[in-house]
Amino acid sequence: MNPYASLLGGLLLTALGAFGIYKFLGDFLTVLKGVVGVVVLIIGVIFLMIGVSDLRDRLREKREKKAEASTGTDMGGEK
Repeated sequence: MNPYASLLGGLLLTALGAFGIYKFLGDFLTVLKGVVGVVVLIIGVIFLMIGVSDLRDRLREKREKKAEASTGTDMGGEK
């Protein structure tokens, strides 16, 4: 695609988007207010999943160290 056509298309869409936000500012703000809760919920779920994953990893490492200490072997499998 011609780079000038991309530039012109980008400028045109930017102008139309800015005009649309200006023309429908009240509706835009209403949608934005509604989206904030959903975004916060999604971010919270992501953090929750990261936390659970970290806890599982730590518990797994503790179990492996405990099993290693009880068998008396190191990582190489030697006594």
